[in-house]
This record gives sequence, C-alpha cells and structure tokens, in this order.
Amino acid sequence: MRTTAASILALAALASSALAQAPAPGPLTLNQTIDAVLARYPSINAAQAAVDAARARTVQSNADWLPQVSGHAGYTYNSLRPYVAIAIPGFPTGSIYESVQDSYGVNITARQLLTDFGRTDKLVEMARSGQITAQDALEATRQQLGYQTIESFYGVILLRSSVGVAREEIAALEEALRISQRKFSAGSATKFDVLTTQVRLANARNHLTDTVASLEKQENGLRRLLGFDLGSPLQVTGDFDADAAPIAESEAISDGLLNRPEMKVARDDEQTARLRLDAASRGNRPTLAANVTGGVENGVVPNLYDNKGYVSAGVALDIPIFTGKRVLGDRLEADALVRSAQARERELNDSITTDVADAYSDLNAAKARLSNADTLVEQAREALSLAQTRYTNGVITNFELLDAQSSSRSAELSRLQARYDCVLARQAVARAAGVTPRQ
Repeated sequence: MRTTAASILALAALASSALAQAPAPGPLTLNQTIDAVLARYPSINAAQAAVDAARARTVQSNADWLPQVSGHAGYTYNSLRPYVAIAIPGFPTGSIYESVQDSYGVNITARQLLTDFGRTDKLVEMARSGQITAQDALEATRQQLGYQTIESFYGVILLRSSVGVAREEIAALEEALRISQRKFSAGSATKFDVLTTQVRLANARNHLTDTVASLEKQENGLRRLLGFDLGSPLQVTGDFDADAAPIAESEAISDGLLNRPEMKVARDDEQTARLRLDAASRGNRPTLAANVTGGVENGVVPNLYDNKGYVSAGVALDIPIFTGKRVLGDRLEADALVRSAQARERELNDSITTDVADAYSDLNAAKARLSNADTLVEQAREALSLAQTRYTNGVITNFELLDAQSSSRSAELSRLQARYDCVLARQAVARAAGVTPRQ
C-alpha cells in the first residue's frame, strides 16, 4: 500500500511539473477570437435553446399521428344495492342483487387518429418551419456577434498602435526638451523655446492618458465578449489588411438578398404564416379516430363478484358544426401575419440594397483617405528630416522643429486611422452581403 501511494504521489508531482512547464497559449488571431466568442457567449446559448424549443414543438405537433394510450383504474363503494326478493314456500327467503357493494375496474384505452383531412399535417409542417426560423435566428445572432467581435478586435489593435505612436511622440518631445534646456543654459535658446516644448509635452501626455483610457475600455469590451475576467491578460495579434479586394457591388447585393440572416428569417416567417393559414382553413374538418379499450372489472351479471375481462373497439367520427367563429378568427390572424411578413421582406429588400451601396461608398472613401494618408506620411517624414537638418544647422527654431515632429506623428495616426476605417468598411461590405464573419 505504501509503495502504491508513493507511486501515485510521484505521478501527481510529474503531472504538476508538466503543467507548470507547459507553454502559455499564444496571442489570439482574429479568427480564433471569433471562434472563442461564438463558442461561449450567452446570446448564442439562448438562440440555441430557442432552436431546441422549436424542435420540441415539432415533436408535440406530430404526437397526434401516434397512438394515444391511457390507463384507468377505479373503485366504487355503493351502500344502496337494488335487489329483488324471492320467497318460495318451504325455502329461505332469498335476494337477487343488481350490483355489488365493492366494485372495481382496470382498463387500458388506445386511440389512433385515422385522418383529420390534412389539418395535423399542416400543423406539423408549420412547426418544422418554425424550427427552420429558429435556426436562421441562431445564424443571425452568430453573424451579429461575429462582426461585433471584429469591430472590438480591430479597435484594440488601433488603440494599441495609437498608444505606441503617442509614446514615440512623448519620447521625441522629452528629447527636444532636454536639448532646449541645455541650449537655454548655454544661452543659445530662449525661455520661450523651453516653455513651448513643455506645453507640447504636457499635451502629448494628456493625449496618451486619454488614449490609454480608451484602450482599457475597448479591451474590457473584448474581454466581456471572450468571457475573460476584468484585468486578465489579453493577448491578440493582427494587422489591418486594407488591401484585400471586396466582391463586386452587384454580386454583394444579390448575395445579401439571398444570404442575409434577417432576410432568411423574414422568408421563414412568411412560410410559417402561410402554413398557419392553411392549417386554420382546415380547422373545421372532421376527425376520424379508432378506439380500443381492454380491461378487467367485477359487478357483471350473473356472477357479480367474478373478475371479467373484456375488449371493446369502435370508430368515432367528430364533425364540427359551429365553432363560435374560432376558425374564422384563426384564418384572419394567419392572413394578417402573411401580409406582415411580406411587408417585412419588401422593407429588407430596400434596406439591404441601401446597406450595400452605403458600405461601398464608405469603402471607396476610406481607400481614398488611405491613399492620401500614405502620401501625407511620406511628405511629413521628408519634412521632418529636413527640419532636423535645418535645426542642427541653426536655420530654424525649436518651435518649427516641434511643428515638423507633430505633423509627422499626426500623419502616422491619420494613416493608422485610415487603415482601420478601410478594414471596417470592407467588413461592412461583407456583412451587408451576408458573408460569414471571418478575417
């Protein structure tokens, strides 16, 4: 026993050591982030539960076609027992009872629907259509959450890059302040140069503080989507792939009208409403069913106290004569639901076409801004290089050098923002076209 316990402890120690030495998971890519969010987010679980509920309604609606079996057991005590007295001369007086004082019975009844002339079939089809609607609603939730994750992911990338640019600007201003203070001490610079640099440095630090605060909120939003605790490490990796070409606009419109989840849900709603209208129209159809009952009971003449087994079978036809306008009300409601679904489809048709056109307008504008930003960065870098040379030669003042440095940093931020806008615009085109959210 001691040897076995020692072996178990040694294996546990080795396992703990292996776990401790296992490498930490690497940074999440965009696709990995989307998969992680879709795998655990509560709204996905809620939509999946709605699919399960719709599937259960399909089972319920199909139950009428299956045999319905029920059992019954009863006991009755009767103190009043009708009887017939019999008096024969020379013999004791006797009585013939019509019932027993303690009666009981046990039986099982089976009922099978033979036909209701299509009404149950339509109800089953309607339930299955509702199941398809719930599945499409699940896909709509997944798509909405996926694109929300994309925006949050790229927001983190943008703000982290912006923080890096802001820190580079602060480092450059700190160096400029050191140089201006040294020159002021040597008498080759004025107090104005020092104060100007200090003001710019303070503004840059305030801008960094605001950017870091925005980054923290953006990271907390992504942590919430991923199910991470606040303050837990968040490692993501990726870049703005602004050069990927989107699909053609006409193709995006046709794909959107066909594949957008909300359009699928609207078409499903119309189909369900039509099936409901058809089922309502069959609400006053006759019902033909077969019944079989078998059991055991006492109290049957001539031997009232004997247990008698029996079987009875029959066919029943139920014909509704007057339903209090219930069928009419069901038809009017279903017809209104059909018209409502059709109106929703027409609205979505215009909305999807407009969404695609707007997304392409934003994409074209973002591409133009990105092209201008690339040119602006090159010009700003060249201007900064010239300004540094001229400042070293004493041709320009410290103020002019700071302007060149600030322009260069602003150009970098503008290009970063343009790349971010371009990527989101391309994702907006894909979303408008009903494309599954991915990188």
